[in-house]
Amino acid sequence: ISQSGNIAAIGYDLYLDLLQKTVADLKAEAHLGEQKRLDDLDPEINLQLSAYIPESFIPDINQRYITYRRMAALANSPPASLEDLRDELVDRYGVLPIETLTLFRIIALKRELASLRIAKLEQGRDNLVFTFQNDTPLSPEMLMAFLQQGDQKKRIPPKLAPDGRLIISGKLTSTEHIFDTIATTLHELGKLIPA
Repeated sequence: ISQSGNIAAIGYDLYLDLLQKTVADLKAEAHLGEQKRLDDLDPEINLQLSAYIPESFIPDINQRYITYRRMAALANSPPASLEDLRDELVDRYGVLPIETLTLFRIIALKRELASLRIAKLEQGRDNLVFTFQNDTPLSPEMLMAFLQQGDQKKRIPPKLAPDGRLIISGKLTSTEHIFDTIATTLHELGKLIPA
């Protein structure tokens, strides 16, 4: 009864327009929900790697600062946006130094970590430690199966600390080895999300 009173008060056409707009807003909100979920988490990454923009590459301190800000702003953007910035820097300043390439790789990791609700990635002496948010989408049952994996590829099985941190042990011998281990782990964890 109150609904028909609302229709009479504002007119049927306006009521339908408002109803359609509300439905469209709800659909758009649901579509953007996943992006908002990524945007609300800025994973902390602490790797024992040199990752910065050298003064010799971008001599102007203001331009370096602007570039850092642009890189940080693209952390949760599609990978193509980060690639575009990388290409722009190559066009403008020349071949990227290894430290800057490493910085780009670390920033690219943030999106993957956020999608799995990993708040922090740290490199220890001989391990990588992944700290999950409470709202991680990983299935607990599948995570337990992952933890009980045998000695595949001569790797030490991962461990879950009492505080919920995932520890991947093993000697990390180079920058490539660190990134390969992270990529493999994130790929395996990505399979633990229920369909």
